[in-house]
Amino acid sequence: MDTLWERLYVLLSEEKKEEWAKRYKKRFGKEFIPPAQDKRAIECETKIEDTAEIEKLMKERPGYSVDVQGREG
Repeated sequence: MDTLWERLYVLLSEEKKEEWAKRYKKRFGKEFIPPAQDKRAIECETKIEDTAEIEKLMKERPGYSVDVQGREG
């Protein structure tokens, strides 16, 4: 997983990247190796629900009363 250093590094200008590398070396005592590519550990697959199904679910009455939720009591 990318570290905070690697994620922020890609947003910097070239001159700031040089300064960044110097500060990294001063702070951690080793050379900063820029990230080669974006390596995300999580992938997300989206699924779009049918609008008719969403409408049906929204029109259903809940199977509990307000006092069961703890709002009245």
